[in-house]
Amino acid sequence: MSRGRLFLLSGVLALAAVLCLALGASATPDIRSHIDRTYQRYATTADANLYECSGRPASVADELSAVREPHARASDRGTEYLRYDDDIVAIGPDGNRPCTIRVEDIRRGGYSGGAFIFLGPGFFPGSPAGGSGGGTGGGSGGPDGPK
Repeated sequence: MSRGRLFLLSGVLALAAVLCLALGASATPDIRSHIDRTYQRYATTADANLYECSGRPASVADELSAVREPHARASDRGTEYLRYDDDIVAIGPDGNRPCTIRVEDIRRGGYSGGAFIFLGPGFFPGSPAGGSGGGTGGGSGGPDGPK
């Protein structure tokens, strides 16, 4: 094979790889859209949408995790938490509703302020979605003064 044909072949293969990557990325379902299509929204607040669900919160979290794998998952006092690129999804009781899905946009909600830090490292504000940073601490004291 001539050198020109090898360059042409490598260009075609590179283009095919880019197309496959784009198709693969677009085929990954958006969890917010899935929840909006699948569950009935009953309220919208300044920082979240709330949806009715049925069954145990852990089962609903399993179903959502099967649709799109979360970056982190934790549970606390009967509520399941799933962290995605741009969203925190909390599944648990809300008032007299035994199963509610709360979808909170990480960029708008209390996430950046560390509201979910108690859930562990995957929910720390310095997570991949660009929270408020996660410094090593040590803001005062010591012989050198404040850092």
